[in-house]
Amino acid sequence: MRHFKARPAGELSFFRRLALAAWDDPRDPSIHGTLELDATAALAHLETLHARTGERATLTHLVGRALAVVLSERPELHVLVRRGRLYPRAEVDIFFQVARADEHGCDLTGLVIRGADRKSITDIAREFGERLEQVRRDCDPQLGRTRRRLAALPPALLRPLQAAQDLLRYRLDLRVPGLPRDPFGSAAVTNLGMFGVRWAYAPLFPPAHWPILLLVGAVTPRPWIVEDDGEPRVAVRPVLPLHATLDHRVLDGVQAAGLSARIEELLLHPELLELPA
Repeated sequence: MRHFKARPAGELSFFRRLALAAWDDPRDPSIHGTLELDATAALAHLETLHARTGERATLTHLVGRALAVVLSERPELHVLVRRGRLYPRAEVDIFFQVARADEHGCDLTGLVIRGADRKSITDIAREFGERLEQVRRDCDPQLGRTRRRLAALPPALLRPLQAAQDLLRYRLDLRVPGLPRDPFGSAAVTNLGMFGVRWAYAPLFPPAHWPILLLVGAVTPRPWIVEDDGEPRVAVRPVLPLHATLDHRVLDGVQAAGLSARIEELLLHPELLELPA
């Protein structure tokens, strides 16, 4: 008895034949989701922090802090996939992707805020600003030297060298002299909203081994249903879109829903993100 019943398709278009030749069977475990929320409270909280501390924190820092809090609360999501098993991480380190101008135009790099679950929004913003200046001068102590070394290699050597580094550092958990420790952190935040982009999804970067990446879209005024004394009405609100790329090996639909609900709660009530006095 045949395993399944099927018959060959008829004549295919050139694009369909080209597509079948170009791609292998899907193996990427990424899943995607979008959350839109009223950013009124979040923006007001950032203004209050600026007036109180003088530090200009942004929605990127706020989202990074919220993600760190959730990962500290949900250790089953704060893991490294290694040799077919899940390894809970000890430290919540958030990677922020940033753009850096170089001789070729705009290059992507980033910086890691270590222990972001133990730092306030203001602390994260201050450290981010200091590290960003180092990144833009290409003297970042964590990624700068590695980036320059890799940029000098012939393209044909990049893939085998990256594979060897990945094997040693992530599969075997060995420290490689001259390379930074865990340079990509445990989860990532990137912001395209600063370029006016509202909707986009970012890929999980394989060398980083993140299970979660959040993309911050542009805040725009939108019609929004609000409630006054229990009565719904339509008002114009600043709406923040967040777009998630998740590793389905770590998160399923139920866990992704819980992650979304908790992120939304923290950003709608940003005072929950402040450290205890």
